[in-house]
Amino acid sequence: MEQVTYFVGTDVSKDWLDMCIYAKEGILDKQQIKNKPSAVISWLRRTRKLLGYTLQNSLFTMEFTGIYNHHLLAVLVEMGAKVWVIPGAQITESKGLERGKSDQQDAQRIALYAAKNIELVRLWNQPREIVMQLKTLLMLREKHRVTKHRYETTLNESREFNTEATHQMIVANCKPVIELVNSEISRIEKEMKRLIASDQRLEELDGYIQSVDQVGLITSVSMIVTTNEFINIKEAKKYACYSGVVPFMNASGKLRKRERISHKANKNIKKLLHLLAVGSIRGNGELKQYYDRKVAEGKPKMSVLNAIRNKIILRIFACVNERKYYQKDYCYNLDVS
Repeated sequence: MEQVTYFVGTDVSKDWLDMCIYAKEGILDKQQIKNKPSAVISWLRRTRKLLGYTLQNSLFTMEFTGIYNHHLLAVLVEMGAKVWVIPGAQITESKGLERGKSDQQDAQRIALYAAKNIELVRLWNQPREIVMQLKTLLMLREKHRVTKHRYETTLNESREFNTEATHQMIVANCKPVIELVNSEISRIEKEMKRLIASDQRLEELDGYIQSVDQVGLITSVSMIVTTNEFINIKEAKKYACYSGVVPFMNASGKLRKRERISHKANKNIKKLLHLLAVGSIRGNGELKQYYDRKVAEGKPKMSVLNAIRNKIILRIFACVNERKYYQKDYCYNLDVS
């Protein structure tokens, strides 16, 4: 990375952007602007003229806040700026003892964090539009899935606790909603398949991923989106950490506790991997044999399932990185015991 001397921290909310520019001289500018492209462009023009910084010697840092980042990122990427998008928890853990909180203080802390941790910077890679569309479809599908689950729970519990007349009323109202949601989920999945089939790169990746046993469309799309087509995350170990399947040491002084996985993970990916692991031990394949062998040796069942999640990640990344379809008789070095 070229020499960076100006650090711009931004606290992002739905309506406002709190901007803070920091350099070795200290805080040079603090201002709140509207979360609109025109406001961002106007602010950049004014501060660049006033302070003399350039896009080449500046780093723009912000927390990830979903769609609220879109306007700011679009302008910065279009102008060729260096951008660092950080998970909120990463900055929160570095704050130390706080006295008071405001959006402007958060913008300042983000700028200072970037200046002090320049060696940790991973520049933002803008996902392609088609990947953003897949991400949106995943979000919509999840909302439909949650809605379906709520109505199904109401329907399943109804007969036991209600009179027959009340139960029939609930059935009459819940069933049409469940059928509609199922139809929408099916439509979304068809659109996912259409998008993948329309793009050579995505079709290739999807083929590699789904060639692994038990892996289906939703897991494939989720991994493509969360890795940004395996550009942002290229190593299986990093993705295993990201998805919460890596156990970490828990020790202090003479105290030695059992290694545990971290709760700071992408819970949706972790859930998908868990379902894949459970599905794999219901058959008669090698992962079922691995599971039975480790449990017989006295390993905790959940620990073995977690190792299988890790195996699945390793297999997917091996296929993607080597550009090969999964072969059951291929000898991957995957034993993580």
